[in-house]
Amino acid sequence: MRIKFTAGRVDSFKCASGKSSEFMWDTEQPGLGLKASPGGSKQYILQSRLATGSPIRVTIGKPATWTIEAVREEARRLQGLIDQGHDPRQKKAEQAAQDEAAREQAKAEAIRNTITVQTAWNDYIANNTGCWGERHLKDHQNLSQAGGQPKKRGTGKTVQGVLYPLLRMRMVDISAEVLTDWQIREAQARANNARQGFEMFRAFWRWCGQQKDYKTLIDVLAVENQGLRKKVPSRQSKTLDVLHLAQLQDWFAAVRDLSNPIISAYLQGLLLTGARREELAELKWTDVNFKIGGMWVKDKVEDEGRMIPLTPHVSSLITALPRRNQWVFSSPTAADGKLAEPRIAHNRALDAAGLEHVTLHGLRRTFASLAEWVEMPVGVVAQIMGHKPNATAERHYKSRPLELLAIWHGKYEAWILEQAGVEFAQSEQVQGLRVVK
Repeated sequence: MRIKFTAGRVDSFKCASGKSSEFMWDTEQPGLGLKASPGGSKQYILQSRLATGSPIRVTIGKPATWTIEAVREEARRLQGLIDQGHDPRQKKAEQAAQDEAAREQAKAEAIRNTITVQTAWNDYIANNTGCWGERHLKDHQNLSQAGGQPKKRGTGKTVQGVLYPLLRMRMVDISAEVLTDWQIREAQARANNARQGFEMFRAFWRWCGQQKDYKTLIDVLAVENQGLRKKVPSRQSKTLDVLHLAQLQDWFAAVRDLSNPIISAYLQGLLLTGARREELAELKWTDVNFKIGGMWVKDKVEDEGRMIPLTPHVSSLITALPRRNQWVFSSPTAADGKLAEPRIAHNRALDAAGLEHVTLHGLRRTFASLAEWVEMPVGVVAQIMGHKPNATAERHYKSRPLELLAIWHGKYEAWILEQAGVEFAQSEQVQGLRVVK
């Protein structure tokens, strides 16, 4: 049936009973038809032929969404494509693909504009947690913390980490200029943290540049900018951290007053033996020989370790410790059963004594520095501390027995305890004790 389409005719057109479909064709626009199906469903269509002569039928849409004039215009557009040798169905599929691509791009752009540095930082930490040491991981956590939380030890609240302001930003907003301003600002208040924070952020940013989810979001060269690098505080050379002679009395008083006797004994042992922190922490009961007055400690120079004197005061400290497990300096809360983190208690003792910060390695340096006061030979100091011998004679001809090391080591301990005001009767029995001024 061919008839001029009107709103009334389109609305009243229905599929006759018993038929699968029925068509009405518009006299105003060739090829434009209205297809009615059982149940009242109706669709505008365009029926034509491609340049190859093959028939084609294209669905335009429902009458509810197309006015008659609009559907005629659409039919003319589709017929124009056919006349130009195109298949409207293919064009529609291409347009749909383009629309989908545009939506995906818009979605990606939306994600790009919302991903924060914190999101990538969390992935970075998770990716490296199994590779980093406990101390390295803790440094990353401390420098990225939000701050404002009650301290786990002591009073007050935690301080915001130097990296935290960057973590709150979007990744797309990080630039060399932003990082430069950040370094200038942080360096004014905490230069060392600013430098350390930059080194951590640079490693993190380079990692992001290798990840498919982040590399398109960032300017990976931002951290390499020369202007920025000039604003990063340099590592300042400092005087070696050691305890000075005048500080011994206050230090020993504060350390001996610690509530944990194991940490107290451990810290005194570091200063009196000159051992590395790991060497003393890993001392086992089987390594201690009270009978001959010596103990084996692990050594990074000699694979088999080294035997050092067990001086009287250190011996008394060790004897008083509980034998919980194989470790001399044990810890019931540590996973491996041995002392893990004595620095907190040491820092607390330094604060109580009003002393400047001294690292645990600084106690080892103190041993070497103060040994000169009792004129301990350099070779003896090196052998006790586990340093590689320097001179040819030391390397190839001298290997001092434990008894000789004990004479000098005992003099050193006795003198240290005297200067610190620590009363210990056995120290008075050491021969040849004198104060060198």
